[in-house]
Amino acid sequence: MPDLSALPDLISGLPWYMAGAFAIGFLFAWIACADAEAVSPAAVGLVGGEDGRRRGGIFRWLWRGYRAYDKGAGWWDRLTWFFGLFKTNAGIAMLVASTGAAATYGAVEIHRRVIEPAKLETAAVNPEPEVRQTRNSTVFAIEGKDKAGRQASFDVVVLNKSFLWVRGSAEDLEKDGVMIPRDQIVASVLDDEVKNALSDAKEVITVGTASQEGNAADEVARAERRAKQAATLVSGALAPNVPIYTLNLGQYRDPCTDCETGGTSWQRPFIIIAVKSADPDTNIGEALADAMSGKEKLPSPSSYSAFALTQFR
Repeated sequence: MPDLSALPDLISGLPWYMAGAFAIGFLFAWIACADAEAVSPAAVGLVGGEDGRRRGGIFRWLWRGYRAYDKGAGWWDRLTWFFGLFKTNAGIAMLVASTGAAATYGAVEIHRRVIEPAKLETAAVNPEPEVRQTRNSTVFAIEGKDKAGRQASFDVVVLNKSFLWVRGSAEDLEKDGVMIPRDQIVASVLDDEVKNALSDAKEVITVGTASQEGNAADEVARAERRAKQAATLVSGALAPNVPIYTLNLGQYRDPCTDCETGGTSWQRPFIIIAVKSADPDTNIGEALADAMSGKEKLPSPSSYSAFALTQFR
């Protein structure tokens, strides 16, 4: 069987091969179509004898000079014709068509060889979170690495923005602006879908945040109390051997409309993070900070005034 291994390269470079063949064929045809005049003995005046040979030599050199001039004049005429071609409508059309074809082919090659590999590399380095919706929450699946390169994956469970911490409180939550009775908070925020998201967690992190209004020190302390209260709420729904940590993000200080989604609000949200997997000895705080940074659908830790991870149990 014939070897077809070079066929893809031949197909991908076909426009260049055709252009080169056209240019070479045009050049040879141009030369071949020039008037060929044979040099006859009569034309150069070849006669017998020494005088004849002397005169023949003189005429031969004159004839060669004439032929050189004639050839040069012919090339000049051809060049004049070639450049004059582009003054005509047909020539302009040919120039536009050839330039457009070359530009299109070049753009396709640049996109295939440069842009697509760069896009794939960027996506591999900083992937956007996978988002899934439940009845009362939005779950962001993210991955990050600590400073040593060890990797961890997380599910960030954010209750819908109808659920918020009551302004100024670290114990009470509200739904649609109405305070939830304290004996109903666990049932309201930990529905079956949230419990399923936490069911296979290796560790759980409860997050405390505070809105941008108020004194900075007071708001950071309030965010810490909210994180601990959330840890108390979820502890009863987790197996006793699952470690729980609190993450105090402090005060929200960098309002960003791009960080708002249709289902969450980043001022005083109720957030629980499930650690789904982690390499041995991973620094979970560093990996989580890396995972939350640079995402369009999640606020960066730099949007808050603190990042304090503490073991609760």
